Amino acid sequence: MNRLPLIDVVLATLCQCGPVMMIPVFPLNAHVFPEGRLSLRIFEARYLRMVRERAGRPDGFAMGMLVDGEAGGDVLDLATLVNIVDFDQLQDGLLGITVEGVELVRLSQMRTDADGLRWARYESVSIWADAAPGEDDGIKPALLRLFKEYPEIGDLYPGAERRPLDWCMLRWLELLPIDAKAKAHILTRPSPEMALALIHSIIDRSDPS
Repeated sequence: MNRLPLIDVVLATLCQCGPVMMIPVFPLNAHVFPEGRLSLRIFEARYLRMVRERAGRPDGFAMGMLVDGEAGGDVLDLATLVNIVDFDQLQDGLLGITVEGVELVRLSQMRTDADGLRWARYESVSIWADAAPGEDDGIKPALLRLFKEYPEIGDLYPGAERRPLDWCMLRWLELLPIDAKAKAHILTRPSPEMALALIHSIIDRSDPS
């Protein structure tokens, strides 16, 4: 029986795999997670190109979390796939967009275009895969108070009072002033217990009563 040379087998296999899915990466200090919203000002040419090319696509782009908080620095491999849900022309003439988180993703094989726009392969990541958070009487009311105190955030979330506990926890994790690595660790734990403990420690500290 005739056998194909090994290289021919490899090439044939590669041809059946289809195109490699790549997505642009927008690194930022601000964080957004699934079903969260974030308003952004777009002014760099590479990101204007990104918005132009990805607007209206179901796989918009990935919001990457900067490791050390410095623009142009390293990005964690955990990111959030987002879609653009609103556009606005700001008073200073810049483009404003609002994005909404779709799902948590793992980035790999990152590359950079000549203009500095980063791209990466991605795959879906589950949040708290082994258990959903149970009942909790404190997290949602505290979040609603925070939204009332900061309407520029609260206005992004009409109907927040009807949202489930896991949604409220993700909004807290977006806003808490802890580093990106810690947030990534909390989000990828099997259960939400670490997130619950952290959020309660912040709430209890700000409201001792």
